[in-house]
Amino acid sequence: MLIKKRMKVKLFILITIPFLIVLTGCGEFKDIDKMVFVSMIGIDETDDPEKPYKIILKLYVPTSSFRQNPTPEYTYLSKNGKTLAETISILESHLDKELDFGHSKLIVVGEKILQNDNYKEILDFLIRRPDIQMISYFAVGRPNAEEIIKFLPAGETALQPTIFNYFDNNGAESSYIISTFLFDFRRRLKEEGIDPILPIVEMNEPKTHFIINKSIVLADNRPPYELDTDKTLLFKTLSMNAKTIFFAVKREGEYFVSRIDSIKSKYNVNVENNKASIKIEMKLAGMITESKNTLSSKELSRYSKMLDEEMKEKVSEFIHEMKREGYDPFGFGLKYYAHTLPKNRMTHEEWLEAYKNADVEVVVKSNLKSTGSIQ
Repeated sequence: MLIKKRMKVKLFILITIPFLIVLTGCGEFKDIDKMVFVSMIGIDETDDPEKPYKIILKLYVPTSSFRQNPTPEYTYLSKNGKTLAETISILESHLDKELDFGHSKLIVVGEKILQNDNYKEILDFLIRRPDIQMISYFAVGRPNAEEIIKFLPAGETALQPTIFNYFDNNGAESSYIISTFLFDFRRRLKEEGIDPILPIVEMNEPKTHFIINKSIVLADNRPPYELDTDKTLLFKTLSMNAKTIFFAVKREGEYFVSRIDSIKSKYNVNVENNKASIKIEMKLAGMITESKNTLSSKELSRYSKMLDEEMKEKVSEFIHEMKREGYDPFGFGLKYYAHTLPKNRMTHEEWLEAYKNADVEVVVKSNLKSTGSIQ
């Protein structure tokens, strides 16, 4: 019995050794002191046709103690170039360490880049490069990416850039902030029936903090279309499941603000004889947090009906605006393709025409539970 066990062990060793010999690591290992980590990537468009791209890299500066160095320290690399890959390669020659993009969480492109199709070339490069995370946030910088990348808001600590908190829901949970990942931006750009939407990052007038409450929609053969603060809120309410929103109602001599903390929305797309119809259903629940007039809890049903009418009107106007301008950030077309057999589907051009002339029905059912009165 013992001899058999020894024979099995020897046989296992003989089989395993050849595999261990040819086994190689996943890459060349380098000590951490031989690497520098990229925090953010900024890409702007220049006025030089020979070198149309400007890349700005925000680099972490290593510190031995956050207590001793509470103020964040960064260094920056910037270079104009003909291609992105070549420009980054040149920037690597400016350091004695290897650039590591694995910890980069945000990519900012200047607003000027969106005016042409250069952002598609940028996206292609970012997707192909293996060390850039697909879960990086993608945003538009106003007036340009360089100012956003280099801006250091008041109160920022050395732990991480403040701007990350706007997108990852660890800090701000505003209903006006849209978070777009790199992989989702590419999916929406390549997929027919849905258009990508990106947040716009700005700075306030004294330049003390960021402002992120607008967005921009992109579509083929159309210029970028900006959504203001109210439309960005409606988009997130309809398609991104905002946790809480504050919605103002001004009707029948009343003016109050409702805090809606339960939002459920769905939509259906039907096409008959090349005629499209879109039905949107919303269920809202919350309470009134502010009012210009004295409110009575006995009239909550009337206030809820007023909220229904106000939300229905705003959503209908927004959807009709998107149809008229030819943008579909909600994915109505994707919904149609997903629920229609391939042999019965319209072509993409036929769907765009049907979408532009589609009938829209919005149904809102809300339930305000309290007037927020103090007794």
